[in-house]
Amino acid sequence: MFLRFLKTHNPALIDYGIYLLENNLIESDTYVLDLDSITANARRLAKLAAANGSSLYFMSKQIGRNPEIAQRVLSAGNVDGKEIFTGMVAVDFREAITLSTAGLPVKHLGHLCQIPHGSWDIALDMEPEVITIYSLEKASELSKAAEKRGMVQDVLLRIWDDGDIFYPGQEGGFRITAIPDVLASLKKLSGICITGVTSFPCFLFNEDKGKSLPTPNASTIVRGTVLLKEHGINITQINMPSCNSPATIAIAKELGATHLEPGHSLTGTNPDNLNEAEPLIPSLLYMSEVSHDHEGYSLCFGGGYYRRSKLKHALVKTGKGLMETEVITPDPEAIDYHLKLYGLFPAGSPVAMSFRTQIFVTRSRVALVEGLSQSCPVLHSIWDSCGNKISARNIVSAVNKISARNNASARQV
Repeated sequence: MFLRFLKTHNPALIDYGIYLLENNLIESDTYVLDLDSITANARRLAKLAAANGSSLYFMSKQIGRNPEIAQRVLSAGNVDGKEIFTGMVAVDFREAITLSTAGLPVKHLGHLCQIPHGSWDIALDMEPEVITIYSLEKASELSKAAEKRGMVQDVLLRIWDDGDIFYPGQEGGFRITAIPDVLASLKKLSGICITGVTSFPCFLFNEDKGKSLPTPNASTIVRGTVLLKEHGINITQINMPSCNSPATIAIAKELGATHLEPGHSLTGTNPDNLNEAEPLIPSLLYMSEVSHDHEGYSLCFGGGYYRRSKLKHALVKTGKGLMETEVITPDPEAIDYHLKLYGLFPAGSPVAMSFRTQIFVTRSRVALVEGLSQSCPVLHSIWDSCGNKISARNIVSAVNKISARNNASARQV
């Protein structure tokens, strides 16, 4: 989906990813992420959000819960002395633990997944700004945990109505028509304070119109905000995640949003980025290699395929340069051991792709590179798909020595 876009706007990432693979410095089934351009994208998003009076939580699941990237994004989010990227949103509790253990500020918990029953103390130790709750049961659990500490935890209510959109397995929340009765019960809980509302997804990309538009969910939480205020609730956060990008920040502000949670836009893999006059820099490459051929097709190693990626094309390095070919993706019931390619290519041929993904649900490696923007690339580090650093010091050291030598030679020329 993003391969041609990457080839046009950040071809150096493709070249360096192929270099790393050909020199056995990364494995097949590795995402290669450009730290320079991710940082630049974060800086631009922060400036746009600041101009619209919005705060940002960084959603890191798409890039494998990576703490190094998260730290750079948060640092780049300072605009005129104000922190616009105020911290992280953890969409499940394992992500929260990964981020918190790395020393990152986890500011929003409980959305898209609620806190497990036995984990409230750990959650409160993280000192989140807000925790989203879906039910009276979870609200009661949280309140009891907070009361034991003599504290009051701010919460967001996930509010929904008929016609709202939920991805399968992400259903839940308080029906808007039940809010008056819900409030009567929640106000009895002394360990929580209702401070806002949220839902997901609040924006989705419309392929026919070529842009991201508000969903019914956004309208629901706007109406929910009005209803809560009528019942005396002081609303300080209206959180509208999904497709948060330069194309939607101003729209969200018009709807009343105070907080957004960009994820894909940090790597330039938000669909509306393809149609922007001044797009974010594409920063994500997937590297594989041809394994073998069968009945007129080549098969490359998989492991990082995401079923909603809309993957269509790959670049294969041949003796005549890079050749674009179509990818035949696995059936939904199949494991992505391999991805099929039209054409016959020698085993070991590097294969480059770029597509919308969720790295945390893959079994891929993640290689971080920096210096591409200065034409002096180095391999920074290698991680697994869930934010754990791989012990690869020798590999990183070797590739950086090679890169330094090549960069020096290039400057002499």
